Amino acid sequence: MKSLNLKYKILNKIFLSILLTLLISKSVFSNNLVFEINGNQFTDTQAILSLLNKIPENANEEYSNEIIKVLNESNLFSDVRVNFDNNKYKIFLKEFPNIDNLYFKNNERLKDEELEYIASEINLINLNNSSINLFINEIKKIYESFGYNNINIEYSEIINQDSNTADIYFNIIEGTITKINKIIINGNKSLYVDDIKEVIRSKTKSIRNIFANNNYKPAVVERDKILITEYYKNNGYLDINVKTKIEYLESNKVNIYFEISEGNLYKISSIKINDKENILRKDTLNLINEDKEIFLDQQKIFSINQIQEFKQKISTKILESDTDFFGLNYLDNVNNFNVDILFEIVQVKPKYIRQINIIGNSRTFDYVIRSELELVEGDPINDNQIKILKQKLSSLNLFKSIKVKEEIVDKNNVNLIIDVEEKQTGTFNAGVSVGTLDGFAIVTGLRERNFYGTGRSLDLLLNTSEDKNQFKLITTDRLSYENDVDISYNINYRQEDFSSASSYKLDTFSSGFGIAYKINKKLRHNIDIEYVLKDYKITDSSTVSNSIASSSGANISYLIKNNIRYSTLNPGFISKKGNFINFNNTIETPTSSSNGFIRNIITLKKYLNHKNNIISIQTKLGNIFSLNNKDILTDNKFALGGKWLRGFDSFGAGPRNSRTSYVGGNNIVVTKLDYSYELTKQSNFPIYFNIFNDYGLIWDNKTKPNQSDNNLRASIGYGIKYYSPIGPIGFTWGFPIMDEEYDIKRMFLFSIGNID
Repeated sequence: MKSLNLKYKILNKIFLSILLTLLISKSVFSNNLVFEINGNQFTDTQAILSLLNKIPENANEEYSNEIIKVLNESNLFSDVRVNFDNNKYKIFLKEFPNIDNLYFKNNERLKDEELEYIASEINLINLNNSSINLFINEIKKIYESFGYNNINIEYSEIINQDSNTADIYFNIIEGTITKINKIIINGNKSLYVDDIKEVIRSKTKSIRNIFANNNYKPAVVERDKILITEYYKNNGYLDINVKTKIEYLESNKVNIYFEISEGNLYKISSIKINDKENILRKDTLNLINEDKEIFLDQQKIFSINQIQEFKQKISTKILESDTDFFGLNYLDNVNNFNVDILFEIVQVKPKYIRQINIIGNSRTFDYVIRSELELVEGDPINDNQIKILKQKLSSLNLFKSIKVKEEIVDKNNVNLIIDVEEKQTGTFNAGVSVGTLDGFAIVTGLRERNFYGTGRSLDLLLNTSEDKNQFKLITTDRLSYENDVDISYNINYRQEDFSSASSYKLDTFSSGFGIAYKINKKLRHNIDIEYVLKDYKITDSSTVSNSIASSSGANISYLIKNNIRYSTLNPGFISKKGNFINFNNTIETPTSSSNGFIRNIITLKKYLNHKNNIISIQTKLGNIFSLNNKDILTDNKFALGGKWLRGFDSFGAGPRNSRTSYVGGNNIVVTKLDYSYELTKQSNFPIYFNIFNDYGLIWDNKTKPNQSDNNLRASIGYGIKYYSPIGPIGFTWGFPIMDEEYDIKRMFLFSIGNID
C-alpha cells in the first residue's frame, strides 16, 4: 500500500487564496463591514473572506444566510453558523478533517499511483462525503470503461482529533469483467441487422470471431446509440430514435437490446445553386448545375454525408475556375418529409499571409511539407485553400494529425501555423502462405514511408518457398499529391523452379523505373520500363520445350509495361460488391537474345451482394504474339490450371510435350462463376460455403507440341472460405467435367493466405 500526502497541495491552494484576498481586501472592507471568524484551524482567515461575494454596502442580517450558503458550498467546513450583532458578522466554523494519507487495497486493474492521480485531479483534500463520493464515482467510471460493472468500493477513516487530520482506507472489490452474450436489434424495417451491427462498437464473441473484445461497457453502448442514429440519418431517416435495454444474465453476462423507431424516410426534393453576386463564370455555373442534376438522379434520399460530399464537389469546381475567395453557405427546408436544399455562393474578403510557420515535425524536413503548400508569404488565403492544404498534407500519409491555424497579425494579415503530429511510418510484416499449389511460403516485408524525413517510401520484400525465392527493393517518390503521381525505382531478383511442370529453372534479375498516377477516384494508370536478365537452366533436355532449349543460358531483354485499373470494389479484404477491370500490356523489345513480343491481358470481375451472400463472375482474356514471327518462350505464354481453373493442377490443362514439359498457349480465355453463402452472421471473421463452375481455353502455338488441342476445359466444385484472424483459409474440391486424358488433375486445394 502506498500513501498520498496532500499537504503541499492544500498549502498551495491557501497561499493562492491569500494572495487573491490581498488583492481584493481593500474593496471588501470599504463598506465598513466587520467579520469575526472563529474555529478555522487550517483555512486562512483571508482565504475565507475571499470566498464571500455579493457583499452589501451596509450591514444587514439577511447577508448572514448568504455567508452560510457560500461557505457550505466550499466543501471546507462541516458546520457553519453566523450571528449578526451590532453590525458585526460573527462566523463560527467547524472544518472537515484534512486528508493526510490515502491507502488502497485489492486494486489490481488500477495501480496505487493511478488512483492517487485521480484524487489529485478532483482535488480531494478533506474528509467530506461529497468529495469522497465524487472520487469513488470517478474510479467506477474508469473501471466500467474496462468492462468492470460490478465494482464495489468501501472506505473507512481514522481521524486524529488533535490535528483534525484523517487517513482514509479504500477497499476496492473489482469483481469480474461483464461479457456481452448477445446483441439484439429490434424495430429495423429498412436497414439490415448485419449492416447495423457493422456500425456499432459493441461485439459478441464466438468460435468464428474468437478475437473480438466482448467486454460490456456502458459508455460504448451509449456511443453505439449515437452511431446507429448517425447511420440511419445518413440513410434518410432523420426522425430515428434508438433506445437500449440491458438484460443481465447469470455468469456475469448481458444481452444488449437496441430498440429502433425508424420514423419516416426523408427525400431530396430539390437543390438550388444561388450565385446572386455573380461570382462565377457562366460555364462554371453550368458545370455545377450539370453535377447537380446527376446528383439528384443518383441520390434520392437525404443524407448529410452525401450532401457534404456534393458541397465539397461544388467547392472544387469553383476553385478550378480560379475563383479563390468565396464562401459556400448551406441551407435546407423540410416540408412533408421532402427536403429543399439551397447552396449560396458569396464573396469573401481575402487575408494575406505574413509568415508560414511549421511546427511538430521533428523528423520530416520542412521542404517536404512546403512543397505541398503552393503558398508563400504574401499570398492571399481563404478557408477553402486551408481545407485543400490539409487534404494534401494528409495524403502524404506521414502525419497522425494536421492542424492549420490562422494567427491574426492585423486586420488584413495572418500568420499561418501548420502544426503536425508525426506518426510511425515504418512497418515490418511477416506471414506465411500454405497451399497444395504453392507449398509453404514465408513472406516478409519492410516498409518505410518517410525515409530519413524526405517523404520517400522504401519497400523491401523477401518471399521464399519450395519453388520460388524472391528479393525486391522499391523506392517511391511522390511527384504530385493532387493526382497521386508517383515515380518508383525497383530492383528485383527471383529464382523459380519449373522442373516438375516444364523441365527448367529460371533466375531473373530486373531493374527499372515507373510512373503511376490517379486519373480519378476509380481509375489509375501506371507505366514501367525494365531491364531484364534471365538465366534458363535446363533440368531435363529430353522433355523441355524447343523454345526454352534454344534459349538456355543468359538472355537480355527490355520491357515496357502499361497497366490501367478501374475498381469500384468495396473496401476490405473480402470483395462483396462492385466491378473491377484491369488491362495489362507488356512489350518486350527484340534484342540479340530475345525475340520480342506484345502481351495483352484483360481481367474482369463483377461482384453482386445480397445479405452478404455473394455472386461473382471473373474472366481473364489474354493474347501474346511475336514481333519477329518466332516462337515465344514458354514462361511468357499463358498457362491454364490452378486457381484460374479449379480441379486442374497448375500448368495442368493445355498443350504439353510430356508430363514435365508444359508448353502453354498464345491465347487464353477463362471464366469463373461463384456463389458464396455466408454460414456465419455478423462476424469479423466470416465463413462462406462456396460452389463454382469454371471454364477455360488455351490455344495457339507456332510449333505444335506432342499433346495439343484447342478444346474447352470445365470443372465444377465446392469449397469453404474462412477469413480468419491469421489470414484467409480456403478448402476447395474441384471436379473436371471437360478434360483431356493427358491433363493433370488436382481435385483438392488447400491454401492459407491466398485463396482467390
